[in-house]
Amino acid sequence: MSNRTAFLNRAALVLCVILSTGCGTPENELEQSPLTRQFIRVTKEVPAFGGVVRENGAWAVALLDSEQREAAETKLRDIFNEEATNIAVRIRPTRGSASEEMKTAATDVLSVEGVGTLDYDETTGYLRVGLTDVEAIGAAQAKLGALGVPLEQVIFQAEVPIVSL
Repeated sequence: MSNRTAFLNRAALVLCVILSTGCGTPENELEQSPLTRQFIRVTKEVPAFGGVVRENGAWAVALLDSEQREAAETKLRDIFNEEATNIAVRIRPTRGSASEEMKTAATDVLSVEGVGTLDYDETTGYLRVGLTDVEAIGAAQAKLGALGVPLEQVIFQAEVPIVSL
């Protein structure tokens, strides 16, 4: 085996170790509360998911398709068990009226601890605010309100923190 081949084999092995380590469960995910992990499942698994909101101390999950209500309620029972009865299900219009300009106006919401991402979703017409801690929703809602961003144009979703490799 030539020196070059041996070097490439070692480099490939090191790269595999680095990549396999980086693809594991991020430490931040382990630090997330059980409630945040449940809402990450909601974000990913509830059909026609259209956001989560906190209203008067109670959780509500919004859907973008009223025909998915029964399936969504079933999935919520699967995720939250008996606590699912405390979560309201609301239907919101399938198309919002947010814009890139509204996203720019909302940028400061990223300064709220527990807010991980902000995006304008062209497919739904809503802003998407990613929460790495669902308990931050109140502060995020207040910040957006102070920035003049209408909350009815925002989909709040739980997400795993972005980690660098």
